[in-house]
Amino acid sequence: MKTTRIWERTSRLYLLPFRYPALWGLSGAYAAVLYVALLRAGLLEIESPFWVLSVGALLLVSPLYHALLLPATASALREERADWRGVLSAAAVAYPRLLIGELVVGAAAAAGGMLLLIPGVYVGLRLVYYKQAVVLDGLPWTAALRRSMERTIEWRPIARLFSHFVVLYGGALGADWLLAVYASDDVLHVGSVVASALLLGWLNVLVTASYVRRRDDEEASTTRGVPTARR
Repeated sequence: MKTTRIWERTSRLYLLPFRYPALWGLSGAYAAVLYVALLRAGLLEIESPFWVLSVGALLLVSPLYHALLLPATASALREERADWRGVLSAAAVAYPRLLIGELVVGAAAAAGGMLLLIPGVYVGLRLVYYKQAVVLDGLPWTAALRRSMERTIEWRPIARLFSHFVVLYGGALGADWLLAVYASDDVLHVGSVVASALLLGWLNVLVTASYVRRRDDEEASTTRGVPTARR
């Protein structure tokens, strides 16, 4: 019975962007911008004169993408259409907070990654909720980072998220490899953008759903005066 509920909930999340195409549209636009920027220089090609453009595109466009996508995703999880006027208004407030958070989290994950891969992954997972805390709860970036750390103390939800990340990133890498080996250049470009859009859409749906569930659990437990249930 529990397995059935988990399967139903997971399948609902993966089907959500198909029911609300705006999620794919935003992810596709963001993926296309990043793909064009990274054609000149990858994020690790620091010696390239185009590296600044690639990193700049990531830092400047990512906060805008998440400021628009996350409210739409939260609305979709409630089976509602997004109020785009309200989304755009809130995005103006969230954007600078997300931009600063992007710099801080990126630096923290990079510092952890310079030591070993595992510390970098650990830092990324502990701060995985900060964008949702900024956009959905209206927190300043410092409070959002603290909120993410607080809500990732319980390891089970984060372990579930990590398992989804492994599958999704593995699938995306596999798709890129197949496209690079067998596809023509035109198909490669389009296919890479589509694969990235799918990856981004699903990642944000999964993280947002997990954040909302943790938040709702905490609010319910506070109301009842009992510890937060593990989910």
